[in-house]
Amino acid sequence: MRHDHASRLLLWQRAMLLLSLWLAAPALADEIYVENGDRLTGTIIKMEENLLTLQTDYGGEIKIDWKKVQRFTATTPVNILFPGESRDVLHDFIYGAQGQRKITEAGQGTATPLSDITAINLDPFRMAGTVSIGGNNTSGNSNTKAFNSAARLTFYAYRQRLLVEGKYNYGQANDQVTARNSLASLKHNYFVSKQVFIETFGMLEKDALQALQLRSTIGSGLGYQFFETPTTTLSLSAGLAYVNEHFDNSPKTQTPSGRWSLRWEHSLWPDRVKVFHRQEGFWDINAGNAFRFNADQGLRITVYKNLFFNVEYDLRLNTQPAPGRKKTDEAMIFGVGYEFR
Repeated sequence: MRHDHASRLLLWQRAMLLLSLWLAAPALADEIYVENGDRLTGTIIKMEENLLTLQTDYGGEIKIDWKKVQRFTATTPVNILFPGESRDVLHDFIYGAQGQRKITEAGQGTATPLSDITAINLDPFRMAGTVSIGGNNTSGNSNTKAFNSAARLTFYAYRQRLLVEGKYNYGQANDQVTARNSLASLKHNYFVSKQVFIETFGMLEKDALQALQLRSTIGSGLGYQFFETPTTTLSLSAGLAYVNEHFDNSPKTQTPSGRWSLRWEHSLWPDRVKVFHRQEGFWDINAGNAFRFNADQGLRITVYKNLFFNVEYDLRLNTQPAPGRKKTDEAMIFGVGYEFR
């Protein structure tokens, strides 16, 4: 009996010792090593647009510039995207300072620079964009009305980007219409590399004051993505288009056209103040070599979470307008909106 009691006591002591060692052992965590020698631990949530999100129990979510990362280790399955590859789920791997990838589960290694990683744990389908409205109404010595709305949405999938835009403006002063125009466009970008993409697009435009019943445009070209980070976006594309115009007071026009497009956004104060400039130009070869240029630029100020105040200046130029119409139209737009992130 005494021997059985001593054996049970010894087993109990060993169990307690193992439990104490298990509780004292540090929890497995992903590790991030940055250029200045710091080591951060936590769980890798995702990396997109050169920004790594790490969930920690000491500081919540931490954002790390991907270009500052020298190496990292992951102890949980992660989904990594390389240029020209489909998504691969890797487990327990290490990226060394020289870009050495070690997949312990498969027991193999390949040399891959960290700069070649385009995303980690990125959703296969994402959406971002803005929706805004504005307007005013006055009565008394003058009666004016104005309304404007705009929606710009961007859909992302592997190697593909779809940009959808819609705009509508209406103005009235003393029962006379001063503005009524609308635009709808669809652009598809297919990335053949990390920065070069093929663009196809279609656009519809109407403007009562320009006597434009309908202008339809389709085209294609090449583009280059200079930047696409949380703070700066800059892309440029150029190519050929086919334009079909129908004015109230002139014959229909069908013409090939040279076309370029530029899109730039920059955060002056991250998540607070953003400036933007978008332009699109056309050279209509069979329409008197008409030169058309549309530019939207302005300032977006976040007022609460995803809600923002918008100030925008729009310029439209057509060197060959309909008879009796001016070459330029300008609009100053104020409004509020919501940003999808």
